[in-house]
Amino acid sequence: MGNNAERTLGHLFGLVGGLLIGLGGLVALVSGLANLALDHLTAAAGSLSAAIVLWVVGGLVIVFSHFGEHAWQDRPSSTGVLLIVLAVVGWAGLGVGSNLVALLGGLLTLVGGILYLIEPMRRGTSALLAPA
Repeated sequence: MGNNAERTLGHLFGLVGGLLIGLGGLVALVSGLANLALDHLTAAAGSLSAAIVLWVVGGLVIVFSHFGEHAWQDRPSSTGVLLIVLAVVGWAGLGVGSNLVALLGGLLTLVGGILYLIEPMRRGTSALLAPA
């Protein structure tokens, strides 16, 4: 694979991951509204705040993935690191098993970040192994 194919795949994985994280936020919103209707105020507050966090993280994933494909084409390592950090922050902030859709979105975001890092790692390895 060339560096363009890996970057394009990273972009697609990041976009799909961000959309799934946003969809996980919608699931958390519906769950929070159901808890609110059942008069479970503490659970409703937790679900509604999780929905807001998921939407923010999902939006950031989509924005940085878009930047990696368009504005930051010459800096794939920056995009890769940002996507990996967002995936880890999403998991750490919301728990690994709190929302299956958001968990899948975080996993795809992580894969997208790794795909962005393949070409810089390949160039770094080539530079280290090149004869002096």
